Amino acid sequence: MFATRTKKSKSQKRKSDKESENSDAKLVLELVEPISKRNKTDRVANNRNKNDLGREAMIDSERQVVPHVYAGDATYETQIDTEKDRDARAVLEKNILLNKSGSIDDTSGKLYKGQAAYKNYIAKSESQIGMNKYTGTQGPIRAQTWARSICRFDYQPDVCKDYKETGFCGFGDTCKFLHDRGDYKGGWQIEKEYKEKQMAQRQRTLQGKTLDEVDENEYLVSDDADEQFACTICRQPFQDAVKTICGHIFCEKCALKHFRKTSRCFNCGKQTNGAFNVAWEIRKKEDKKKNSAEDST
Repeated sequence: MFATRTKKSKSQKRKSDKESENSDAKLVLELVEPISKRNKTDRVANNRNKNDLGREAMIDSERQVVPHVYAGDATYETQIDTEKDRDARAVLEKNILLNKSGSIDDTSGKLYKGQAAYKNYIAKSESQIGMNKYTGTQGPIRAQTWARSICRFDYQPDVCKDYKETGFCGFGDTCKFLHDRGDYKGGWQIEKEYKEKQMAQRQRTLQGKTLDEVDENEYLVSDDADEQFACTICRQPFQDAVKTICGHIFCEKCALKHFRKTSRCFNCGKQTNGAFNVAWEIRKKEDKKKNSAEDST
């Protein structure tokens, strides 16, 4: 007879997924070394110091923090004069309406309604009523309610370049730019020149020299201040100046060079017919400048 097989014990069962995960986690924890705890007293102390510094820097104020709210400032009206419903213009408008409607005739002599209800026997046109603000027959003019004051800083003055460099501008008085030949200096330049002047005066006094006499005509404008002082073609001081029939002045060399292209004037375009006269006044000034320069050297 055959012996029966005995059943083996089921001690080794298949592990579930959760158990395997837990076992893996335990192994990782065992392998990782424990991290030493750092002392946090330094951080706390630093934070406290920062807070203390911030509190010391803060200053107590009685003002409250209020959010800015737009109050319609751009539409404010100036009510410095008589109210609009009581001024001369309002009275005139009421009078015109009452005369047109005919209510003045109905209530005349019964009820007083003020100056606006006076009977107007002379009919005025709209143009006459509009002229009242210029003639002043209806009292003072109503003030502007929308007036605003503005301030403008002109950091780039519009100076006429032609007039500044040559003393002549083809537009004349109709030029929209400023006709000024003055030089503008900065504050540091003015201070530097003033210091140099003071130092020179001190040196003269130390040397026993008298100060130069003040020129009384230093700031007076001479009669020839508006005369042309440079050629408009080359924009340089005149050299052998000549004058055209129309009265414009150029250098002799520049005038002849321009005449080769056209016989008309460079400034105004008038016909010159090639006639160039000597500008004696300017040539005399040139000679004076040359002589003064030679004497100074």
